[in-house]
This record gives sequence, C-alpha cells and structure tokens, in this order.
Amino acid sequence: MNCRQARALLAIYREQKQDPTDTPELEHHLAHCADCKDAYAQYQFVGERIRSMPAIEPSQDAHSKLMQALAAEHVRFLQRTPASASSTPTPVFLAPYLKDLAKQTEHADSLAAFSTADTGPLPIIQATRPRRSRQSQHFAIIGLAASFLVVVMLSGLISLLFLANQGQQVVQLPSNPVIISRVEIAQADTATTSTQTSYAHVASAITSNNTIFYSAYNEDGSNWMLEKFDTTGDPNTNHESIPLLATPSTRPLILLGGNKDWLLWLQMETPKRITGRHTHAQTTQQDTQPGKLTGSWSLKALYVGQDPNAQNTQAQQDAATDFAKPLTIHSDIFNSSTVADWVNTPIQGVSFYNDHALVALIDNKGTSHLLNYQFAQNTLAKTTELATAQDQHVLTSPAASSDGNNIYWADEWLNTNHQLNSNIWTQQIVEAAPSKTGRWIPHPQAQTYLYRDDSASFRPQMVDDTLFFLNRDNSTASATSTTTPTPGVTATAADNTVTPTATATAQADATTTPQDVSKLLGNPTEIDPTVITPQVDAEATGKLLAFTANGSAPVNTNVSDNEILTGLQSGGLFLIWQNSSTKEFKMYDTRAKVMVNGINTIDKSSTAFVSVNDTTVIWTKYLAPDPNNANSESDVTFTTLKWPK
Repeated sequence: MNCRQARALLAIYREQKQDPTDTPELEHHLAHCADCKDAYAQYQFVGERIRSMPAIEPSQDAHSKLMQALAAEHVRFLQRTPASASSTPTPVFLAPYLKDLAKQTEHADSLAAFSTADTGPLPIIQATRPRRSRQSQHFAIIGLAASFLVVVMLSGLISLLFLANQGQQVVQLPSNPVIISRVEIAQADTATTSTQTSYAHVASAITSNNTIFYSAYNEDGSNWMLEKFDTTGDPNTNHESIPLLATPSTRPLILLGGNKDWLLWLQMETPKRITGRHTHAQTTQQDTQPGKLTGSWSLKALYVGQDPNAQNTQAQQDAATDFAKPLTIHSDIFNSSTVADWVNTPIQGVSFYNDHALVALIDNKGTSHLLNYQFAQNTLAKTTELATAQDQHVLTSPAASSDGNNIYWADEWLNTNHQLNSNIWTQQIVEAAPSKTGRWIPHPQAQTYLYRDDSASFRPQMVDDTLFFLNRDNSTASATSTTTPTPGVTATAADNTVTPTATATAQADATTTPQDVSKLLGNPTEIDPTVITPQVDAEATGKLLAFTANGSAPVNTNVSDNEILTGLQSGGLFLIWQNSSTKEFKMYDTRAKVMVNGINTIDKSSTAFVSVNDTTVIWTKYLAPDPNNANSESDVTFTTLKWPK
C-alpha cells in the first residue's frame, strides 16, 4: 500500500468515524511510514478539538432580521416594477413582515426629494419596460437568502416559518404616499355628437369603442328604452339611435357598465299583483318612492361583442345586438324598509376585468352581497359569492386588477352619530404555504382579509393595476365611530376563499331629505340625480392615496396633498373627480402621473350626469320633461372626452 492509498483510506475512515487500524494493510503501512502516521495523528487532533467546541446556535432575532430584510427587498422590487406589469403574488411567509415594515416611518427617496425642490418643471421620462427576467431574479434572490437561512438554522427555521404563516393579518399602511410637485399638460380634446330619439331624457350612458349606449325615458315618463348609436362618420349629422329592447319598459332602466363584449344594466320591473279569496288586489312590492328604485328589479346582461363566426362588418355587428335577448343574471326585490335609509338603489357598484363582472348588490332582506359573474362567449358560465354583510352594512365600489388577482371593495355603515364610515376589504391571490406533511406542489390560493380598518377609506379604484382610494382625516371628523365593525370570517371550501361577514350593530336611522333638482345638478353623478337621489357615499370626501396592486407598498402621485376629492371615478388610464369645495372636475393621468386640463369645462349647473367607462368620459345636459310634447322626437347631444387621445 502506498501513501496515496493510505491517505485516501484515512479520509474515508474519518468520515465514517471508524478506526483505521482495524485494517491490517493500513495498520502495517502506518507502522512503517512516519509521514502517514503524523497525518493520522493530526486528523485525530483536529477532530477532537472540533468535537470539544460548543454547539453554534443562531441568535434569537436572526430569523426576524432576515425576514425583515427580505420584506424590504420585496417592497423595493414592487416599487421598481411598472404598475402596468402583471401583479406579483406576495409570498405568504413575508406578509406579517410587510405589515410591520409598513408601520415604520416612511422615508422619501432621493428622486422625490429632488422633485420637491425649488426647480423648474421636470421633463417627463418614459420608463423603460423591464424584462421579465427581472421578476425571476428577484425571487431567485429571496429564494437563495431563504435557503441560506435554512442551512444556518437547520430544523429550527422550519418551525418558525410555519408559525409565521399562522393567523390572518390586518394590514396597516402609511397614511400618505410621497407627494411630488404638481405639473399640468396640454388641454384634453372634447367632441360632441347628436342623435334623434323619441326618448329625449337620458338617465345614464356609457361608451364602448365608438358606440354610445344610453337609457332614456319619454316626456311623461311612461316608457323607458335602452338605445345605442354609432359615433363614427360625419360629426355634424345626427346619428340614428337603435333600440336594444323589443318593447319599452314602464319603469327605470339604469346602465351600470360594460366592456367590449358585455353590457350590464339595472331594470326595474313592473309590479306583479296577487289576488286571493280574502284579500284585495295588492302588489308584491312597495310603492315607488321619489329618488329611490324600490320594488322588483333585475340585473340584465347583453352580449354586444362580435360573433366569432361572422364577418367583421358594421351591419352584422348591429344585427347581433338589435333586439338580442338579454340575460337575466339576478333578480330580487329592493325593500327600503330592510336597508339603511341612505341607500337608494339595490346595485352598489359594478366593475369588469377580463370576462368577469364584479357586482355589489342588496337582496330583499337587506343583506349586501359581492358577486363575481364569469361570462363565456355569449353566456353566463359561473357565479361566485365573494363576500356578504348584514346589520345595515353595505358592500360597495368593487375594483380589480387586470388579471383579477387583486380585488378590493368597501364596507360602508353609519355610526350612532349618523356619520358614514367605510373600511376596505381585499381578496389576494398568493402562493400557498407549504404543507407540514405529505407531498406539496406550489399553487396559488385566495386569501380574503380586512385591508383598511380605519373607518375612513372610501371608493377603491384600480387603474393600470394600481390601487387608488379616498382617505378621510378622522382627526377633523365631527365624531368618531362607536361601532367599529368586528367582521367574522368564515371559510368557503368551494374555491378556498374566505368570506367576511360584518357583525357590527350600527343602526342607520338617518333620513334623507329630498333635495332641489338645481342643487343636485351642481354635483353630477353617474346617473341623472332627478331619477335616483345620490347616496351620501357619493359625496364622500378625502385625500387620494395610491398603492401597488397587492396593496403592500405606497405609490407616488402628482396630486397635491391639499386636494380634497369627491365623486372619484376611474377609467383605463386616468381618474376624474370633483374638488370638494369648488365642485370643479379634474383629471389625473395615472401612467404619466400628471394632471390633465380640459375636464373642468363641464357645466356643473346643467349637466345631468358624468360617467366614465374605459377610455371615455361622457356627459349630457339635463332636459326637463314636457308632457305636452309627448309624441315628438328630439335631438340629444352627448359630449365625450377620450383619454389618452
């Protein structure tokens, strides 16, 4: 046996913790080779010294320090990622540390500090779209760091990670994002177009591509119709309005929203009468009340997309929607005696993402629901309930990111001092936590939790995958809530989501006083205020806050911190609102982060409503009904503003 073979055997026996002298050949070699014998003695000395050393244990705060560093890196990644990029699910094990990080005092970065200095206007810099590999690099860094921690802390870390994933978080966020000095750009362009119709009094309208859809009634209010007209062609000529219903309705029709394929509206149904042996004829619903849409109602959907088997011609598109049979996707009775007095309509908000429609509605028992309708081609494929609320709580203002991974909505109620309060809930699609036992495959799951519990966050909006909402300063409020909701959360096994159910007992016994029409028109809403009296939440005011799609990191805006907003609405790449004191309309481009001129030309004293859908803002003037002119046709003029141009 030579020295090389002997040294190899010594290494093997050292790893196996065996006595090398048990091998006769190796023992004979060590007896005659001084060098190998010295090496063997050195191996034994080093081994004994290592075994005599105390065990190395990580410090008690090693885990939390690393998790905090990973959370900070994740927030920096979200802030560097453009808002238009697909939203990234937050790792579950980082959620508690993101919450703690958000509570810390925020620091303005160098760019924000420079932009607030006394300098000239800064040029608009077009950000370069990062490559997709950047996201994978970010998660690779987090993965490597977590792997290193596993090596250091061995089995103890695994237990800590499981403990970190237990429980449900309530995220507390900074009250204000960093503010940048205000910059305005060129005035936006508006266009007017007219149509001739027998239903001259428009109650609601939206646009889709180059088509205007609107609901209107005749002079004496006996007939309502849903109509559309194409705005392409000569703008100086009247366009022909085409009815979308085979017969007119005798009760209001209110357009709620739409996308390129679907149109949604609220249709108040004709009262049904029931007769019996011992009763006189009576209706199944309450009598209509001024300013409230009480009674039987239906949520209607109409497919307005193109037939995939048809040629792309305008005539075929018109034929596809003319007198097409609408789908009734929900029907109920709006009983004003079971809901808060300040609620005037059963539908409390609609928004779209992909082929889904989020709808907040109230049933005949006064229970508020948030439903997710999924469409497939020209049919309704699936309905999922995301949340419910009772005890005078109202779910409203649903909003979602473009992929549906981040959904938000408001929970509104009146406290005992008759002050409107609102929290924001969210459903987030996140990576599921690893299973403690058995084989585990990475997969996403839905988590629903209370996002803002300050009773002062209103009207969440998602624009370009960025979350915006109004935040009221409670320090200046007339009274604080004495009935803060303590929602109970129950699991929904069908889709692995959780459904919040508000259990507070706030009584909304405030009454709404009918208002003068001229005063209502001074604050236009999405619907003609002479048809539906605006609810108190339509006039909710506050400062504009912005956060990333998953709500974990603040986003800088170019809106003055002194701006108090009301009537917040959102389009594809912009927000519009009214200043709470002057009632002037303002527009903010969310991608370029600049204010847009031109929207303040709306005549607040005579405008019936201002509505937003996708890339277009639309409004029209209020026209008082004339019962003496019931059978004549009239011209209706709409004004539209498209942004971007």
